[in-house]
Amino acid sequence: MEDGIFANLMVMVQTHPGWLIGMAFAFAFLESLAIIGIFVPGIVLLFIVGAVVGMDGALFVACWFAAAAGALGGDGISYWLGYRYSDRIPYIWPLSKRPEMLAAGQTLFARHGGKGVFIGRFIGPIRPVVPLVSGMMGMRGTSFLLYATPASLLWAPLYLLPGMLFGASLELAAEFAGRLAVVLLILVLGTWFLLWLTRVFYEYTARRSGWWLRSLIRWSRDHPFLGRLVAPLFEPGGREVISVTMLGLVLLASLTLLLAVLVLAPFAAGAWDAERHIAGWATSLRNHIADPLFVALALAGQMKPMAILAGAMTLLLLALGRTKAAWHWLAATAGGWLLAELLNRSMGLIVVQPAFMPALGEVPHRGFALATVVLGFFAVMLAKDLNARRRKWPYLLAAALLGLIGFAHFYLGLASVTGLLAAIALGLGWVALVGIAYRQRALSRRRPVGMALAFYALAIGIAAVNIRAGYEPLLEASQVVLPEREIARQHWEEQGWRELPQRLSRFGRAERARFDFQLAGELELVEQQLMAHGWETVDRPDARAVLSLLLERPDPDRLPHLNKDFAGHPDNLIMRWVSSEGEINLVRFWASGARLEPDDVPIWLGQVRRVRPARVTGGLSRWVEIDFSRAAAARALDRAMVGWWRQSTVDGLRLYAGSSESSGAADSMIRANASSR
Repeated sequence: MEDGIFANLMVMVQTHPGWLIGMAFAFAFLESLAIIGIFVPGIVLLFIVGAVVGMDGALFVACWFAAAAGALGGDGISYWLGYRYSDRIPYIWPLSKRPEMLAAGQTLFARHGGKGVFIGRFIGPIRPVVPLVSGMMGMRGTSFLLYATPASLLWAPLYLLPGMLFGASLELAAEFAGRLAVVLLILVLGTWFLLWLTRVFYEYTARRSGWWLRSLIRWSRDHPFLGRLVAPLFEPGGREVISVTMLGLVLLASLTLLLAVLVLAPFAAGAWDAERHIAGWATSLRNHIADPLFVALALAGQMKPMAILAGAMTLLLLALGRTKAAWHWLAATAGGWLLAELLNRSMGLIVVQPAFMPALGEVPHRGFALATVVLGFFAVMLAKDLNARRRKWPYLLAAALLGLIGFAHFYLGLASVTGLLAAIALGLGWVALVGIAYRQRALSRRRPVGMALAFYALAIGIAAVNIRAGYEPLLEASQVVLPEREIARQHWEEQGWRELPQRLSRFGRAERARFDFQLAGELELVEQQLMAHGWETVDRPDARAVLSLLLERPDPDRLPHLNKDFAGHPDNLIMRWVSSEGEINLVRFWASGARLEPDDVPIWLGQVRRVRPARVTGGLSRWVEIDFSRAAAARALDRAMVGWWRQSTVDGLRLYAGSSESSGAADSMIRANASSR
């Protein structure tokens, strides 16, 4: 647990790289195998393999050829199955239920001949079918291999490289801001899952809506009362019947989720500990690099900018003469806001807000409910004006935006999981209800791209204004505060140092994440002490300095020392010392939140390492630690901390504390520097 899952996985790969190479072969083989490959998410599995490979170039090449061999093996077996059982293939499940897949493969093969084998390797939906079709259509084995072999060799790195670059960024993030690695992982996998879920739901309902529609028509004809009310929605031949059916399913699912949340929410009043733990988990992800992004996303999704956007779109629709669309838009947005307000006030009478974080008691979260309505209903409007093949894209975009906004609220502690679930259930249910009426009554319009550009341009402009006004207040209000505690000096020297954090992060390599020392004293005195012994203070890097990471050659004089995060806060002080032999030693200090009593002296956590510039995979330059050099770097720090009390623990951690001699010497240096200035 202490090392973290990512660190343990990296250790396993470094110890047994053959397992990863084998997984690359197996995943590519299964993803390419006929029928089975339809159900195997090869792009995700190979992305994970690439992410674990990270910056290891040699391992990447091995996984590349293993994946290519697996892909070629799967294609070869698929070709043989098609050649051997050509008459039976169309009647095997699931191809018997989805004949369009075989038809797409046959069309590609008929249009391009042998080149279709090469082209089909890069088309995801029909990739496992094209080799099968080539065998069914009697293609010669040598010709098949002529096209399949280079296709497999080129396809494998396309699937592995994105994961490799992501894994390299995770390793880099884990070193400089360990929690950033987890946030990146959640964002990528979470966004992918939302898009996948939205696409699967859309395609699933689109394929089956015809059967559902026939069943509903029969039911509406047979039912004496309710059938008369809903029959107009299911008139055969209508262009919007499929969309209305899908919206009806969304309405049903949303109302079910909303009812479940509202029924369970009153019981949460006595179980706020669960919400506290979840909020604490969100807080554990905080880091100073990701904070600005999520503050901006949260501000973009607040109630005020969403309300302004809703009003601006109403005026725009009226100006364009789209009266019906404007009234439905107004009913959706204003009605959604009113429902969220009424439901929130009603739940406020039942659910007692937790004293430790009142925002967690907002059920549903009103701002997120309005964002769901605004973005969701515009997706419904836009999809109506698009052709059938493109209608899923507005829904995918809305799902991604809502996922980012919702996670930003959760990340910053502005909303509870219960509040967000209730908000999205209420919002989607209301959007589906008004959307059914809109899809039946409003007319389709041409040039939907212009309307989309206008909407998203308005959204970006309004969000930018709100971010500019509220960024600093929200960033300051949502800062993570280190827990404060007091420790007796004697207890700290004996065993109390064990009670303070021992690692910078649980991500990344354990030996590089360990703290090397704890120091009790004023940081200004420490800085003066080190400067007197030749150490120099490292300035915080600006944008121009960070660009030097892209230099063609690592330059020790220009390459910046990036800040590292501990508990969501960057290091408070970085200093370095270059020996006469050119060895670069770097020391970093972080606030621990603890103080020694009775003198109220702060305790700092620190690392001292010997580093060198290097160029890594991806073309970036960075500072890397020299393995087995921690002891030498620690001795360099010891020589500079003359006059400070020092003790080495059984775990190799050094303890420094300012003595009267060191404090007096530091005071003298401060006065001398002040007089010289």
